[in-house]
Amino acid sequence: MLVKIEFSVKNIKRCLCPGCPVQKESECAEGKRRIMLEIAYSSESGMYFERDRVPGMYCTTGEALCSDLDFNKICKCPECPVWEEYGLENKYYCKYGKPDY
Repeated sequence: MLVKIEFSVKNIKRCLCPGCPVQKESECAEGKRRIMLEIAYSSESGMYFERDRVPGMYCTTGEALCSDLDFNKICKCPECPVWEEYGLENKYYCKYGKPDY
């Protein structure tokens, strides 16, 4: 049984989406990643990431907003600690959206 995956700074930091080959050459994902890093390092506490600004955590947020991802590449979901901890089974959440709970 799947549990709802928390959209949190902790899980964002553990997520492998930003280093995934599917996103590697995406200008859109890179731009969102830069914004996320700026937010993370400009705030000491209480930081809040808007879901549409985070280039990862698709297993919690749904399909990617970027249209320049390369789904011919192999995703890294099975290597991700979030994927493993929550017992996820599918790959390419960036393409297919969040799991049904």
